[in-house]
Amino acid sequence: MKKSQLIEILANRLKLTKKTTKEIVDAFLEEITKALAQGERVKLSGFGVFWTRLFKPKQVLPIGQDKKKKISSRRMPRFTPGTALKKAVR
Repeated sequence: MKKSQLIEILANRLKLTKKTTKEIVDAFLEEITKALAQGERVKLSGFGVFWTRLFKPKQVLPIGQDKKKKISSRRMPRFTPGTALKKAVR
């Protein structure tokens, strides 16, 4: 499902305009992004938990190359599905 499809489904279900629904979805995603950028955990009961993990710097040897490449430390988003989501997907 694409974001535009989600917006259309929610607009029909909630009887809102697509423009209003798009603003709601964008605000929702923006707030989750801000929280993750600040290192907070985002828990959506029944859906799952989003958090970030810090990966240490490391050196890797890319396939087919002779020199090691340095990868700097970085924070990456992670997600663990909730019980209700796991049951729905089974």
